[in-house]
Formats: sequence, C-alpha cells, structure tokens
Amino acid sequence: MDAAPIAPFGRAAAIALLAGCLLGVQLPGLPSAGVALLACATGCVAWRRGDAWRVLGAGLFGFGWCLVHLHAAMAMRIDAAWEDRPLRVVGQVVGLPEVFPDRQRFDFVARDAWLGERRLRIEGELRLSRWRDPVPIVAGERLELLVVLRRPRGLRNPGGFDFERLAAERRIAAIGHVREIRARSSVGTGLDARRAALSARIAATVADREAAALLRALAVGDQAAIPDPLWDVFRATGTTHLVAISGFHIGLVGAFAGLLGGLAHRMLPRAGWSVPRRVFAACCALLAAAAYSGLAGLSLPVQRTLAMLAAVLVAIAWRRRLPAGGALGLAVLAVLLFDPLAVLNAGFWLSFGGVFCLLYALDGRSPQPWWRGYAKAQGVAFVALLPLGVAWFQQASLIGPLVNLPAIPWISFLVVPVLLAGVALGSLGEPLLQFAGLLARVYLDGLAIAARAPLAAVDLPPPGAPALLLALAGAGVLLLPRAVPGRALGALLCLPLLLPRIAQPPPDAFDVVVLDVGQGLSVVVRTANHALLFDAGPARGEGHDAGEAIVLPALRALGIRRLERVIISHADNDHAGGAPSVLRRFATADVLSGPGTGLGRTCEAGMAWRWDGVSFEILHPGRYFPALRNESSCVLRVSVGPHAALLPGDIGALIEARLVHARAPLAADLLLLPHHGSRGSNTPAFLAAVAPSVAVAAAGHRNRFGHPAADVVARLQSAAIALHASAEAGARTYRIDARGMVAQRPDRRRDRRPWQEP
Repeated sequence: MDAAPIAPFGRAAAIALLAGCLLGVQLPGLPSAGVALLACATGCVAWRRGDAWRVLGAGLFGFGWCLVHLHAAMAMRIDAAWEDRPLRVVGQVVGLPEVFPDRQRFDFVARDAWLGERRLRIEGELRLSRWRDPVPIVAGERLELLVVLRRPRGLRNPGGFDFERLAAERRIAAIGHVREIRARSSVGTGLDARRAALSARIAATVADREAAALLRALAVGDQAAIPDPLWDVFRATGTTHLVAISGFHIGLVGAFAGLLGGLAHRMLPRAGWSVPRRVFAACCALLAAAAYSGLAGLSLPVQRTLAMLAAVLVAIAWRRRLPAGGALGLAVLAVLLFDPLAVLNAGFWLSFGGVFCLLYALDGRSPQPWWRGYAKAQGVAFVALLPLGVAWFQQASLIGPLVNLPAIPWISFLVVPVLLAGVALGSLGEPLLQFAGLLARVYLDGLAIAARAPLAAVDLPPPGAPALLLALAGAGVLLLPRAVPGRALGALLCLPLLLPRIAQPPPDAFDVVVLDVGQGLSVVVRTANHALLFDAGPARGEGHDAGEAIVLPALRALGIRRLERVIISHADNDHAGGAPSVLRRFATADVLSGPGTGLGRTCEAGMAWRWDGVSFEILHPGRYFPALRNESSCVLRVSVGPHAALLPGDIGALIEARLVHARAPLAADLLLLPHHGSRGSNTPAFLAAVAPSVAVAAAGHRNRFGHPAADVVARLQSAAIALHASAEAGARTYRIDARGMVAQRPDRRRDRRPWQEP
C-alpha cells in the first residue's frame, strides 16, 4: 500500500520548517548571504516535490529563510563609524513612549538622517531616551532630533536577558539618547496617537492606579505603568500571560465578531446569494481581530498572531476541512513564513507549545463535563509548559494552575469585554470603564493573596539542553492517556530540571564571579556552602535596576538560594543602587557597608571570618574613618593558602599608598582594578604590591569616563598583568584554590549566537 502523500502545507512541512528555523538561530555565527540564498532556493525546489523530499525541502528552506532575516536584521544596525557621533534625524515616534521619573524612552523611525552634511540611510527602529525634559514626547509625533547612537549591545551574565536577541527580533537599528529636539509637530498622528489617547482616557477615568495600569495593558498594550511589585505578583501566580493582549484575546474578539456576523447574515437571507455565510463570518472575524490588533500597536508578536488567525480563517472561508492538528500546522507555517525570527520569542513557544500539548493530551478523549475538561486543560498546560517556563524565565509558579482556573475566565470573559465595550462607546463608556476597574481591582486583590502563599513561585537555574529535552520528554509521558502503564515514570525525567546539580567549589576553594553590570560593580564570591555579594551594581530612575535585572537572575542561575553576607563598598549609585532589590529578596543576609552608606554595619579594617577553609578579611577603612565616598570603600581580600582575590572598590591613589605603606596583605592572583581602572587609582606601587596575574576592569562598553584608562592599560602590559574587561568579555568566573587560579571562558564568548555583537 502506498504511503499517504505529504501535503505541501501540512503538519510534516510545518515541523520541518520549524526545525530549519531553529537550527538557523542555534549557529555560533552567521554564514554568508550566499549560503542563506542557496539554502532557500534548494529548499524551494525540494519543497515542491510530492514525496519525502518535501519535508527535507521545507526544513532547508526554513534554515535559509531564517538566515536571510538574520542578515537583514544585522544589516539594519548602524555602521560602527557612526557611533557616539551627533546625527541629525527626521522621523516619527512609533509605539507608546515610556515615561520614567527623569527620562522618557521611545521608539523612532528615521525617514532621513545626516552626519554633518553627509546623508545617511537608517533602516529599522531607533530606541531613544530623552533625559530631564518636562515636555512629554507624544506618540505619533514627527520630530527633528540631534541624537547620539550606538549599535545594540547587551550585558552578558548567567541567567541574564539577551538584549541583542531582542534587537534582532524587533529589528532595532540602534539605541541612543536625544541631545536636542530641533523641531517637533507637538501633535501625534496615526494609530499610535489614538492608542495613546485611549490609554490616557483609561488612566483619567479609573482612579485606582494599579487597576488602570492593567486595563491600559489589556486595551492598548501599554504596560509601562505596571509597577515592578505588581509584575512580581503576576510572576508568582503564573498569570503574566493575562497581562498582555494575547493571541487568545485576539481570537476571542474574532470569534465573537464572527458569531455576530453569522447571525447578521441569517437575518439577511438575500445576502447569501452573493456572499456565503461562512465567508462573511470569517471576514467579520478577521476585521475585528485586525482592529483589536491595531489597538495593541501591531507589534511583531501581535502581527504573528494576526497572521496565524488569518491563515485559519482563509482555510475556513475556502471550505477546507482542517483537523485541529492541521490548523495548528497551518498557523505555524503562516507565522514562520511571515517572520522566521519568531522562534526567538518566548511567546511563540509558549503559545504554540500550549496549544499543541492541549491537542496531544485532550484530543480524541472521551466526552466529559465542560468544567472537568477546563480543569484538566489547566493541569495539562502546567505540566506541558513547565519546562519551557523554566528555560525562558528561570521560575515556576506552583500555584499557577489553581490561580488560572478562575483568573482566565475572569479576565477573558468579564474584564476584557467590559473594557472593550467602554472603549468603543467613547465618552458614553466611562461607567463601563469604571466597572472594568472594579473587576480588575477584585482580580488584583485575589492575586495578591495567592502570591503570599508558601512556595508560590520557585526560582530555578536555566536548564542545559539535556535537562530541558529530558523534561519535555517527561511531560510528554505524563500526558499520555491514563490507560498507558508507567506514565508516572515521566516525572523522573523532569528531576534534572527541577532538582539541578549545581557546580559548587569544593572545600578550601572559592569562586569569584565578576558580573557584567555596565558602568558599575557587582561580584559574587562563593565557597562550598556559603555565598557573599560584593556590591550590587547601579540603579537609575529610568527603570534600570541592576539588582533586579542582573544580580538576582545571576544568583538564581548560579543556584544560590541564600546570601550569608552582602558588602556594599560605598554609597555611589554604580555600586549601591541595586542593593535594595537584592536585600528585599535576601532579607536575612548580614550587611556590611562603607562609612556613610547607611546599610547594615560599617565595615572596619581587621574584620575577618572563615568559611569552608577560605579566609575573608577587611583591609580598609579603619575605625572612625570618615565618609569620603570613593576613599572610604570597603576593601576585601579573600584567600586560601597563598592565593587570593582582592576587591578594593573605588579607592584612589591616596588609600592605595596608605595600604602599601601599612604593609597590608595585598598580594593576590586576581585584582579588581580600583575605580574601574581609572587613572586616579592603580598606581605602580599598588600594582607591584598586589602583583596579580589577572586584573579585571569592571566598566561599561565605550563608557564616557574612558575606563580603563590608557595609561593604566599600558602599566598592566608593562608588568605582564593580563587585563580582562567585563565590557568585552561579559561575566567571568575565576576558581581559586591552594594550587592557584583558573579562569573560565567568559560569557560573551561562550554559546555565541549569530545576532550577537563581537
């Protein structure tokens, strides 16, 4: 019997296309454009065939198509020769600007650009900041700006967010700041201006700020007003998916519009002579979904959802019988042909993965009451998406299924319909908006109670590929039909994900992890059973908090669940700014800080302790030393036998000379250059006294201070001291024991991907 033919746009082709795209983004570098085009052409030829070559062709085309888009995304980034130079750009604000206490951030499309008298071409979006300007940037406004730009470059840390991946996915050409606004229209035009007006109307109508922030996110995709503590509640309860204008909400609006369109068609019998009811209902559904997507700002995730819905509705309108799996496969094809870089987005995997697992676990099962099927669907979604959630967010909400049981219908069938009705009715809809605010308040109060439950959310390190694949296989086994014996064994396959083996230093050894926090400092020192944090990086009013965004994810990725001690060397923001976020999470940690910092006890020379055979000693400041900011920095030496690491904070030449003169035990294998490698520190006498084999400059990429200073770099080279810069290498780990020091490969050079800057 001949095998069934492989459909050109069936499930097998969709899986092959997805596999090809996934392979493309896993490459350590970006092959030439010729390779990408050749793969696309060869794949197209093979895809047209009707046999098994079709699957291979779809996969090869997906591989090449993904590389083509990666080349296009990287080509959009500005020329490196334009960086840090004033450019004049004329264009329009896109999306909704974000407002912070001392900064505004917005996306901008440049229609024209000039470097001096030379005209430039900038493709892609610019992500710009405007500092300390009381006049707000208006969505849709046309501006002429003087800007300073840089290519997108992210910080690289264990468990950290990959901004360069986001830049590739969203086609961001550069980031930068506005030096001067030379001309502006002061009036926004277009869809984004309408979205901003609706967001402002909701904020003015609903007095409850948190409820209004949630409604603004659900109505127009404006999430900027949601405070960080509320995001913590959403994450702890597993309800972050309900904050966004999700594919489910867009589909729900489309389904409701399709139902109304079908009813209207039945009331007009003659309409069936020209337009079939199925086609009319599908058109109504697509138009309504497109309108709601427009309210969401037509971001790339929303565009992908709309493309998926359009593919399914076209199939329905053409009377194509699609089984559930076929519809899902067609949706995957539509999304990936539209944008193969969708595989870089967590929403792609969570949405398609969730639907696939629901079909896998529930399709074809015996009929059951709706409430039982709904509850089972929540359990299926939890088991199926647990591995993906840990992989993307390093967190699992154990109460998520229970919270989502009432949360999903409350938001989807109460809050969103009332909200959209209030928006559609204009000024007549204010009572509905206020009622939606009350419904949102009840929802948020319930989430706050649930978030306080013990073990509401569990932090886990990001899994390696073997642990993730085993967990996905285990979830598949657990979701097999009840009659299949041995289903419970699937839980064993999930153990490497849920109970990961953490690589810790042995006794009589310690690790020093220098994090990449930009222009600032944060270092983790870990022994076999203890952990210490030295400084917590910067936090600024524009919403960037290194403690929350970098330090806590890094500690989670390193498997550190308890900090015994936190040392804040001095009060400067680039060292102490992230401390409050860290101390909220590790409230039991003993805190030492420099004079005048106001955190915990004041560190004093002579303080010493020993953990797991490793000695810790404070060398500076002495008792009664005044609060002199940099000069009063805590200086910590960590040693095992004759080998050590020295963490001197931001001390300058004067304190260096005092330490050398006092014959303090400065010798160390690893030195964090004082004050990020500034020329006011790192004197020849100090470097000679420390005599390190490696010096680390914790400084931002192309920072405005010029750290590390050129003469300091020359001084290190003349002394044969290796220099490691966090801006160039990312986070780096050093293992020190009685035999010496070993440096691990830096994060920026490990597991490279084609969208990353060198």
